[in-house]
Amino acid sequence: MSRTVVALLVLLVAASPSSAYAVGKKKAASTQTSQKSSESKPAETRPADAPVQQTEDPDMDFDLLEPSPAAEAPRLVDPELEKAIATRRTMLTVHQGLGLATLTTLAATVVVGQLHFDDRYRGGGDTGRYAGWHKGLVIASSTLFVGTGVLGLFAPTPFKKELRLDTITLHKFFVSLATAGMLTQVVLGLVTASREGQLSQVNLATAHQVVGYATLGAVGAGALMIVF
Repeated sequence: MSRTVVALLVLLVAASPSSAYAVGKKKAASTQTSQKSSESKPAETRPADAPVQQTEDPDMDFDLLEPSPAAEAPRLVDPELEKAIATRRTMLTVHQGLGLATLTTLAATVVVGQLHFDDRYRGGGDTGRYAGWHKGLVIASSTLFVGTGVLGLFAPTPFKKELRLDTITLHKFFVSLATAGMLTQVVLGLVTASREGQLSQVNLATAHQVVGYATLGAVGAGALMIVF
């Protein structure tokens, strides 16, 4: 009987508000202790040079610039066109070199021709010492002029060019004048030689001399358009 009474008293004391308050206070204290321990624990730090791992989104993996069809397609090379371009480049290079040689030889021809003119018609004694030199230089300059013109005329033209006023057009214009001058020189030279001993020979020789200077100027202007 006494044991039963004691047990009931213990249960009443445990169920009292003061006991519940004590139990709750203990639980709150334990909770605060665990929070303080977690706050006092230092947070893990990541090294500054450590790479940042990013999750890749498959929906964002695309190219903004799509490759153009021209970049993907292989470059088509026309063998005939490449051959024509190479042939034109070679022929025009030789054409330019021969043109400068023609200009030099023609200048020498004009100088020697002037000396020959003075020797025959201006009191030089008509010794004929410049006749051979003049004739040789005339043949050399005429041959170079024809060879230069043939290379420029028959060089292939792979691309169609529109007619416009540029250095190439001016070069062709001055070369046309020079061609007319060279042909006139040949005719005047032959006619002058055929009038030996006549008074008209001096006039023909003078005209031959003037055309020679004009032809030299036209060739020089044509070369100037190409070089510069």
